[in-house]
Amino acid sequence: MAVKREKKKKGWRRDRPPEVPLINQDPEFFDVFLPDRTSHQMIPPEFLKHFEHKIPKTVILKDLSGRVWHVDIKQGKNGVFMENGWNRFVNDKSLELGQFMVFRYSKQSTTFTVRIFGRDACKSEDQASEKPLIRVKEEEESDQESTLVHQPKRKRGKP
Repeated sequence: MAVKREKKKKGWRRDRPPEVPLINQDPEFFDVFLPDRTSHQMIPPEFLKHFEHKIPKTVILKDLSGRVWHVDIKQGKNGVFMENGWNRFVNDKSLELGQFMVFRYSKQSTTFTVRIFGRDACKSEDQASEKPLIRVKEEEESDQESTLVHQPKRKRGKP
């Protein structure tokens, strides 16, 4: 009785498992919030390579609950900074000394998803709002931000 032999798949060897792709390969950087940085946030020089020589003029900051802030990017002799709109983000998120921020950058949407951790090394609770949210766009002279308004839950039944 002849035994059929299966062809080996290209790139796979018996002594090594196939490579498992990472779920999210978007680049990240982190920083610790200091009160003297309410007007700007520096983007680390080493991180700039992820912009592929095209530093955007604006980016979107997005928190874990989906709220977004439009922030201008400024290049100067001391580096590249998030400026106009950053102060609004700091105030809206009530950032405090020592909070740890992780910025994940999506090239396709020029968006930084920001995760914030408290001084206790745990993720801040305000990021996971359970209330339904509506996006409301505000336009100001120096900033363009989107804010979210909490919408009360509707009771079911007759109107």
